[in-house]
Amino acid sequence: MKRCLSLFITAALLSGCSSLSGSFSADDRTPSELILAEPLQVNYQTEIMLMRYSQLILDAKDDRVRQARYFYERGLLADSMGLRSLAHADFQRALTLQPNFVPAYNFIGLYMTQTEQFDEAFDAYDSIAELDPENNYVLLNRGIALYYGERYTLAVDDLVSAYDEAPNDPFRTLWLYYPEYQINAEQALKSVKSRYDQHIDDSWSWNIVALYTQAINETQLLDKLLDGLDKHERTYNQTLAHRLTEAYFYLGKYKLLMNDKSAAESYFKLALSNNVYEFIEHGYARLELARLASNR
Repeated sequence: MKRCLSLFITAALLSGCSSLSGSFSADDRTPSELILAEPLQVNYQTEIMLMRYSQLILDAKDDRVRQARYFYERGLLADSMGLRSLAHADFQRALTLQPNFVPAYNFIGLYMTQTEQFDEAFDAYDSIAELDPENNYVLLNRGIALYYGERYTLAVDDLVSAYDEAPNDPFRTLWLYYPEYQINAEQALKSVKSRYDQHIDDSWSWNIVALYTQAINETQLLDKLLDGLDKHERTYNQTLAHRLTEAYFYLGKYKLLMNDKSAAESYFKLALSNNVYEFIEHGYARLELARLASNR
């Protein structure tokens, strides 16, 4: 397994690093110099809690509201373990018991988008917008669904609103860039540069946005993966796994914009390799790989 992982990384790095308008030299690091995290594993306590919720659900059979909450919370645990079918079923059960349960609609929308069932995804997000008009994340998630559904103008409308509510969120900047790029690539580059220049925090993820603005190249982004991390901290591996999942997914998207499908495929596989199931980048990496496979 470790050998295969190294091969994927080597293929991605040696494919050459280039911006949207020019080329950079290929990365010459060897496999022993590559940055890897140990894939996250489900811990014993999580497995015990999953079984515990099954008993709580049975105990709450005469209380629909409480049972709906337990189904939802078991679904969250299942989702964090990569048990998507169980999680999806639990979120659906929660909504059957409590049709106004907004958090469950959000996960249904994500799952429907990731399996390209866009009408169902839009229905879920529209339900959130109706039940909870102040919900901040519905604009982001519905915008992503509209982007993957190739309804780019509507996607921009939602994602601009989502960005305006949290302009210091680098991920909202990135997701807004994708439909803008489909509409007008030149203007999209100007816009992402402007938004990058306005950010005021020092979140590591802004390095990914810097790649899209051409302020840094692919190799420089990979060199920054360990910035600010302390190997002696207890959460070091988890933080690194999270960071790698994000970096590799958005590098895959970046490579797709340059029509380098081979490198994009390697990066999407790497985004999956850390088992960070609860990150949307993990689910969307699967969607991107499925699309690449269907277009061969």
